[in-house]
Amino acid sequence: MDMNQGPANMKTFKLAIGDVDHLFRRSGLAGNSLASFQYNPEQAAVSSPSEWFKALAESPAFQIIARQLLEPDLKISFQSGGNHAAQDRYYALVSKENSAVLGQFVNSEGDLLLLHFPDGKSFLEWWTGIYASPGMEDYPAVFGGAVWESEVLVCALHCIDLYRRFYLESMLDYRSVAIDTSISTGDFVELLKRSLTSGDQRWLLPALFEITPDLKNVPVALNPEHLKKIEELGFITGSESVFNLGERSRLMGTEFISSWMSATGWQASVLIQGEERSLSRVFLAATAFTNHLFSFETGSGGKGRFRHQAGTAPETAATLLNWLEAVKNVTGHAAAPVAKAQENPPKAKFCSQCGGEIRAGKKFCSSCGAPV
Repeated sequence: MDMNQGPANMKTFKLAIGDVDHLFRRSGLAGNSLASFQYNPEQAAVSSPSEWFKALAESPAFQIIARQLLEPDLKISFQSGGNHAAQDRYYALVSKENSAVLGQFVNSEGDLLLLHFPDGKSFLEWWTGIYASPGMEDYPAVFGGAVWESEVLVCALHCIDLYRRFYLESMLDYRSVAIDTSISTGDFVELLKRSLTSGDQRWLLPALFEITPDLKNVPVALNPEHLKKIEELGFITGSESVFNLGERSRLMGTEFISSWMSATGWQASVLIQGEERSLSRVFLAATAFTNHLFSFETGSGGKGRFRHQAGTAPETAATLLNWLEAVKNVTGHAAAPVAKAQENPPKAKFCSQCGGEIRAGKKFCSSCGAPV
């Protein structure tokens, strides 16, 4: 990742990890539980800031950056990997007080890198320039833009991985004939279980759960109806006991065999009543053909649901910008202080004639009948 390549109005700062304590002291901020750091006053008292700290301390954006890093209102967690791509974890931090986005990274030497963008649009254009594919126009719709149960996605990605598996097996066996893509329902389910427990990010289905933060906490309950739905989508054909991988599995399997670049999972979190809560998750798998973007939500009964979009890098950036604005709007409400019911209880009233307590809304004393 080249941190120097970005929009002209992006500012880059480098800090030693120990500089964060001096950032607390200089800014006067206490921090919150969304931040990655806590203040260590003893360490700050006996240490000196690095030579890099001066550039940030003298920046006009110092207080804004300190607020985003130490007391963010919205934290977006990123995990990258998939196929043979390097694994990485980093954050984008947002304050409801302004439109800026702060990228928080750690380099190979353990130093903290802060990338400050004036708004979400410039951040996402930079981000998709690194992690997304240029893509091609008019990639054919896969899931039709509809909202589906998460189990449908699990089965569909498993079909893509199965085609990749069958293709590699045919190469290892020196088979030049057509690839055998038939599989029994029992073997399909058994391999799916092995896939989910493997954690092997070289395969698409495990990468989805390993890379997308906390997606493992979403319950998955497969049933025959989910196989019926992926049959309707063209991933499988055949009978209930033995079926073949369909044309959709072959096309997407070939796409991921030849051109899968990497994947990234996002999770947006806010503080609600002092506790970190997840608002939304997305998963991006980039190939030379397109960017497969999956957004997740929780439906009725806690069931996981998803929507898929395939697009070019600019289209993906625009979709993610809409997603970012949506979670920022929720942040404004979630971050507001929760009023306590008994914080300012109404004062009791008493009758001037008999001294009895007068209930709220009463015009006469219930003890002596005197008017209030």
